[in-house]
Amino acid sequence: MKLLLSPTLPRLLFLLACLSGCGLGHGTHLGTCSVTVHTHELRKHYTEIRSSVIAADSQMGVRLLRGDMMRNIQEGEHCCFLRLLLRFYVERVFVSHGLSQPLHRRSTSALANSFLTINKDLRHCHCHCGEDTRRKMDSLLAQFDKLEIYRAAVKAIGELDSLLDWLEELKHNSHTTHTDR
Repeated sequence: MKLLLSPTLPRLLFLLACLSGCGLGHGTHLGTCSVTVHTHELRKHYTEIRSSVIAADSQMGVRLLRGDMMRNIQEGEHCCFLRLLLRFYVERVFVSHGLSQPLHRRSTSALANSFLTINKDLRHCHCHCGEDTRRKMDSLLAQFDKLEIYRAAVKAIGELDSLLDWLEELKHNSHTTHTDR
């Protein structure tokens, strides 16, 4: 008995592999740990609220989340910093902003749920937090606490571009590192 393969079978197998995320660099490698981060989805939800959040930001002279600060995190501490940052957004920022802005509640909830999912994946990792990383996070929290809670939440959400850029940079770097091997 001859087995005839359809010419569409390889395409179907490729599509299934794509849908399962295998081999396409969906994982972001944080040292020995890998987590799935769908930055395109995060950007989609963020874009829905970005312009109104930036327009509501009256604290133009204050920066909570700077790109250079995140890029200077030691490579072995990316996991820890990301875990702390995601927890900060879920527990302090999205709660404060979502409750006061019903129009943004759906997008804020979607972002928070995505952050919770990433954080859940990070729980399986052995993240190391060094003193410098903790100091950077403490500095961010101190700046946040200096502002009135709603203004602080608006500021933090308005700076999500920096976090998303950093995540995409980590994802790109981990993908190129693993394909070069």
